[in-house]
Amino acid sequence: MYIDLMSQYNHLQVNIKLANILNLNTAVYWAELLNVYARVINKKKDEMLANGGFFELDRSYIAKRTTLSVDDQMLCDSMLEKLDIIGRDPNDSNLIRIDIQKMYALVVEDDPAAIRDIQKRAKLKRDDQTAVKREMIRRNLNAGIMESDADILEALKVWINAMVEAKTVITKPAVEVFQKNLNAYTDDKSVKLKIIEIATVHAWADFAWAKNCYEKDYRKANGTFIGTTPKPKIGIDPKSGF
Repeated sequence: MYIDLMSQYNHLQVNIKLANILNLNTAVYWAELLNVYARVINKKKDEMLANGGFFELDRSYIAKRTTLSVDDQMLCDSMLEKLDIIGRDPNDSNLIRIDIQKMYALVVEDDPAAIRDIQKRAKLKRDDQTAVKREMIRRNLNAGIMESDADILEALKVWINAMVEAKTVITKPAVEVFQKNLNAYTDDKSVKLKIIEIATVHAWADFAWAKNCYEKDYRKANGTFIGTTPKPKIGIDPKSGF
């Protein structure tokens, strides 16, 4: 027991200079990223290279190793992304790639003016923090999806993204209720996809609204579709703020 607790595995070496240039959280996060990256190189290098250098992070594991919450990790991601030290897959924030050479160049920098420029470029603005907040909301809502069909799963994720971008108020239980109502309404995949599409177009969280719209505008007596779906009216209203 004593050996397990005091072993090197339970220690994390942090680069003090990086902590001074950016912050301690980012230095701790980077240290664990290097540990993960080393294991990827040793065990899944070919797979990583085939994926353009991207590898997957287990955010819960990193939280356990560093005490950094997923929110904290995403903020570190945003800061390092500004410096082109990491890149994230636009469709999956758990898939990242890192540039160790750029980080090395940052850490060995001694010119005070250059360091101030690095700090200025890395500084998180309100928009960056807002983007992290939206991503966390999206991740929480996606966790409420229980679907095995790949097409319906993707459609539900697009629906959630539309609501997040449109700032529609919705909770994880509401996502679960939407699916429950959808599955109770029909077993027809094409009908499910059409109803989800309608909900996405209007950024609706309420299944009944999407179902009523489908029955009114898209369903004939024989169950076939009519009409066309307008383009989604989603996005951030610049006049509304956040």
